[in-house]
Amino acid sequence: MSGAVVAFVGENENGILRHLSHGLMGLLQPFGYDPHVIELGDPAWPHKLDALVEQGIAMAWGHAGVGARLEIKGQNFWELVKVPFVSVLADPPCWRPCNHAVASRYVVNAYLYPEWLRVQQRFIRSAQVSALVQGGLVPNPFRDRIPWRSRPRRMVLVKTGDDPVARRTAWATLPQRMRAVLEDAAAVAAGQGTGDVTEIVLDAMAAHHVTYDGRTDILFGLMAELDRYVRDTRSTALVSALLDLPVDIYGRGWDHVSHRSTRARFHPAFDAAGLPEAYAETQFVLNSTPNFASGVHERVAYGFDARCCVVSDQNAYMRTALAGIPTFFAIDPGDAGVSERLRAIYDDPADYTDLAQPALDLSADAFDGVRYMHSLLELADEVRVGERFANYRH
Repeated sequence: MSGAVVAFVGENENGILRHLSHGLMGLLQPFGYDPHVIELGDPAWPHKLDALVEQGIAMAWGHAGVGARLEIKGQNFWELVKVPFVSVLADPPCWRPCNHAVASRYVVNAYLYPEWLRVQQRFIRSAQVSALVQGGLVPNPFRDRIPWRSRPRRMVLVKTGDDPVARRTAWATLPQRMRAVLEDAAAVAAGQGTGDVTEIVLDAMAAHHVTYDGRTDILFGLMAELDRYVRDTRSTALVSALLDLPVDIYGRGWDHVSHRSTRARFHPAFDAAGLPEAYAETQFVLNSTPNFASGVHERVAYGFDARCCVVSDQNAYMRTALAGIPTFFAIDPGDAGVSERLRAIYDDPADYTDLAQPALDLSADAFDGVRYMHSLLELADEVRVGERFANYRH
């Protein structure tokens, strides 16, 4: 298979998905594909897309559902032009369920984490083709420019923040039982490691003798509230533990903690195109993991790929996969001693310049960008070949 491959990008935090999409598309050129990135913020994008359809598109794709639901007169665009579209999904289905159930045989759901594939199968039950794929990244071109021992940035966190107290306070406006479900679920989630919170919400509903299975808008709304609250609680705990260290924190949303800083430096977010170079100038990259248990977040992979040490909380996958990595430092943001743990890491005099290769090898294998892009192309081919079985639809 060859021809044009088209990636769609929209507006997102710091342009990370735009930057990643451009980089990944570049990996396809040596294999004879003609890659194009369409930015939906460009007023000329419809004309560019029309020209590419005329030329012939082997596959279109986008992160987080961007581009999957394009329509012409109420009909899905990809269904009309008979072009496979692969929608790469990393966020929980509760955030935007419509992105996980597109009414088109030509739109495929490609999940980066099995948790979200299972949630979709259980509660959304989309008629689409849905599959699990292994994520990918673009190798950092700057990683060998400055040896680890000489890098000017000691410890860096790049992450958007939000106030969990404000979110939890807003629960007071909910009906009593909904509020009780969230409060009970939050208490359970606070005592558990990073992982999918779906069952925690369902258990809390069962304890309060209510089910919202037939009203997935309510069910997903409660799941999304808990998911965001837990994530914000953990990341806020991490940043709070850093306030007495001269670390650099990039991203908006930290006003609820930044005023308490004695040494931590807070900076505005910067465009993701600058991330590879920034990571390659850093010794320790910090991370707070979203609520999944089956893989590593891209910040961890980016850190390893840049020959950084990575400081992060752990989920079930990371406890096993990263157990022997000398440049991985596990922390628990909710632990009473996390500030001391972070200070010990910051003050560690060890030189990790020659110890980064195992993590780099692991990242290169687990996040092989070329393999990832070919897995999307294979899904597109399955959809295209699947049309041969049209006689078996009824």
